Amino acid sequence: MVHCTYTVPDKNASGDSFYGASICNQVYIDYFWGTYGFSGNKNYWDDGFGWDDPCNTDQPLARAFNGCYALTYSASDYQNDSYSGACLNWARRYVREHIDDLRSKCGDGSKIASFSGGTVELYLGFFYSKHVPGRAETLLHESRHSAKSHNAKFPAGSTFGEGKDGADSTWDYNGAWMYGALYLWWYYAQGARTTSALRQAARQRANVVIDGAFATHPGFSI
Repeated sequence: MVHCTYTVPDKNASGDSFYGASICNQVYIDYFWGTYGFSGNKNYWDDGFGWDDPCNTDQPLARAFNGCYALTYSASDYQNDSYSGACLNWARRYVREHIDDLRSKCGDGSKIASFSGGTVELYLGFFYSKHVPGRAETLLHESRHSAKSHNAKFPAGSTFGEGKDGADSTWDYNGAWMYGALYLWWYYAQGARTTSALRQAARQRANVVIDGAFATHPGFSI
């Protein structure tokens, strides 16, 4: 692996200080490592990415673990991950069932993450431009690409790049953008083991997705 150059943003605003106090426990580290695709990919998480310092929330691995913690434990009844329940409950199950390998790379700045055949690559933007619930959103978003690709162009005024490929046609397409926004919506509405500020941040991010990631606007906001 090569060393990446990055700047660590405000960890209170991103939620890394809050969640970092929880993930520094060997039980959680072992669970996340074995559950969400890290196992077998040590070479992608060492050499400055945090493998040797998994509690250090300046580095990518601990910041990924924070996203995994939010994904796993944000439902008040998190042990119930039946698909008949709320997205906040089953998102963790969907991710673990659809990501085989989770890898960290520097990237060229053009993407947050990518999915290919069960392998998800996470780039610097995932770790340093997204807050913790946004990282959980991204893991679910990329997992959904196991079933559906984006099928439309971003609409006029989209912050994701007006006219570029990468949008979903509609909310009812049930694509990756819908899954991510739905997770954030539930996190805002019913998230447990979080803060009011992070729940508001999740609502704001969900509305950015709703307003800019669908060729046809869903017709509502959160």
